[in-house]
Amino acid sequence: NRIQGLRRLRLSERGPAVSLWNTPGSQIIDNDIRSGRDGVFSVASKQNVVRGNTFHDVRFAVHLMYTNDTEIAGNVSAGNAVGYVLMYSDRLSVHDNVSDGDRDHGLLFNYANGSRIEDNVVRDSEKCMFIYNANKNRFSGNWFEGCQIGVHFTAGSERNEITNNGFVNNRIQVMYVGTRLLDWSVQGRGNYYSDNPAFDLNGDGIADTAYRPNDLMDQVIWRAPAAKMLLNSPAVQVVRWAQAQFPAIHPGGVVDTAPLMTPPHPVALTRLTP
Repeated sequence: NRIQGLRRLRLSERGPAVSLWNTPGSQIIDNDIRSGRDGVFSVASKQNVVRGNTFHDVRFAVHLMYTNDTEIAGNVSAGNAVGYVLMYSDRLSVHDNVSDGDRDHGLLFNYANGSRIEDNVVRDSEKCMFIYNANKNRFSGNWFEGCQIGVHFTAGSERNEITNNGFVNNRIQVMYVGTRLLDWSVQGRGNYYSDNPAFDLNGDGIADTAYRPNDLMDQVIWRAPAAKMLLNSPAVQVVRWAQAQFPAIHPGGVVDTAPLMTPPHPVALTRLTP
């Protein structure tokens, strides 16, 4: 189907193009959806399939609330406010999707648990992926490129596996404000970071040194933005020098102990427009 909303209405006044409420087993496949509020909006449902759709000129391409055991696969969201908003939903399979130029976020997870997020591509958003209090998920084989923030990880999200993803030319690859130490490698395999200057002397595809995307000053600036005025001060340079010389004084945060030397290349990359 081709579904076209009323473009004369403001975005917030439009209805969702496809609205599901308590409709287990629904399949939304191979549609072209434009100009609704949300492309697919599902509430209190389960075991749905959203596959092969394209979304333009909407607020959220796919918006799930309390929708468990659902597959979201092979969709393309381009130029929307947010790509895929997955909230209060468990055991999702989110794979092979594209978010291309969505304004705020490509992928957003809020209280989404026990899910697999694999082989997706996000390009040119404010945040490629936002993870808020989402637990026991596996993020693997994804490509995050050209965002202001590659991944913003916050609010006590725990027991997630984040491995074999590519963080490519994001202004800030990872933003995590917290004191816990999180190792983003699984069974000796981490993620690729385009700004990682490490070497691989033994040629096993794994960098010889760990990668830390954030240091103490990053966390200070995120908590107190006015501190940006001090970035070029001698005191800040001394702190950063001390961290480089004495890793033990690093704060808690994300560390990748087995960063990759080459990124994954999910099939969804071929669906990006030039």
